[in-house]
Amino acid sequence: MIEETAIVIDVKDQLVLLETQRKSACQTCSVKSGCGTSTLAKVVGKRSSQFAVDNDLNVQIGDKVIVAIDENALVQGSLLIYLFPLIAMMLAGLLAEFLFANEGFTILAVIAGFVIAMFGVRFILAGSGLKKSVQPHLIRRA
Repeated sequence: MIEETAIVIDVKDQLVLLETQRKSACQTCSVKSGCGTSTLAKVVGKRSSQFAVDNDLNVQIGDKVIVAIDENALVQGSLLIYLFPLIAMMLAGLLAEFLFANEGFTILAVIAGFVIAMFGVRFILAGSGLKKSVQPHLIRRA
């Protein structure tokens, strides 16, 4: 499980709105003084993320909680969302190039492959339990 600490900022019905501070790995890095990424992180500053989860623990505004996401589901979801459309685009482009040998058709096929893949991802997520498993959930109070 991937865990993160969050603060409850709003409670509505059975949902709670949580806020987490985005963390940078630069604080523990040994070369942070000479790195451009560390400098950029200092300029951008601390940012927060807000998201809603089910209120399984009956928490109140101001409570600190631990939220978690299953690692395997996160990897599967990432592969589905990122890799599947990329492969579909490449296959559609290769097929169009092989059949028509025309750059315009190839570009249209790549775009069509991407659109079809995105609808496929949506269909797969709607029909499987993966969508629910990649959403964060409350596991305990901090």
